[in-house]
Amino acid sequence: MRDRIPRSSLRRGALRAAVVALGLTLATAGAAVAAPAADEVALTVTPEVTAGGTVDVRLELRGAADVFAYEATLALDPALLALDAVTATPEGGFDDITEAAGTVTLRHTRLGTSPALSGTVPATTLRLRALAAGTATVTVRTVTLVGSDGTTTTLTDAAAATVVVAAAPVPSPTATAAPTTAPTTAPPTDGVAAPGAPTPSPSAATAVRGPRAGALSATGVEAGALVLLAAAAVAAGAFLVRRRAVSAR
Repeated sequence: MRDRIPRSSLRRGALRAAVVALGLTLATAGAAVAAPAADEVALTVTPEVTAGGTVDVRLELRGAADVFAYEATLALDPALLALDAVTATPEGGFDDITEAAGTVTLRHTRLGTSPALSGTVPATTLRLRALAAGTATVTVRTVTLVGSDGTTTTLTDAAAATVVVAAAPVPSPTATAAPTTAPTTAPPTDGVAAPGAPTPSPSAATAVRGPRAGALSATGVEAGALVLLAAAAVAAGAFLVRRRAVSAR
């Protein structure tokens, strides 16, 4: 004869199983709601730029669930890129940006009783300055999501993008026109200076024009001495003529 289990015991066992199943279901559902998540961390950057120009970096969370706040750290090459400005942030919250050697960390949080974000979280856009030529990689090193109940989810190496920085063009030297030499005017053959031309001043080596030009040219003092010498010669000649005349008698 079989042992029979009282119906009351069966009912209590079924009730216990139902309670356990319901508790597991609620616990699972609660965990799913409490843990913040994001299906994709989208990162877009300006693909090409010239050294000295700017690079736009856009970070966006897609497929988010129960994200009340998040912190994202971006790694970049400090020799090629540097933070210039923050140009856009999600509305309806508080944002903070900090920069360290080779990293930029951005934070966004909702305020007070604002609801957590779901779906696509509005993007944060940064502007970087291209410092030198090369290929720079921007990496989302970590993203920490914070749920409405304070639980967190951390994503590592969530996205990366590269930007090619070309060298700045070197300005070509400006061609310089050769200096124009003013035409020289030949001196007139008649000794008269051309109009507008400087008149040369006479020097000691300049020949004196005149009927007695040459080595006999002299000053007024020298001319007077010659006159006296000539007069003395004439007187001496006259004396000799008279003496010969007396001797002849």
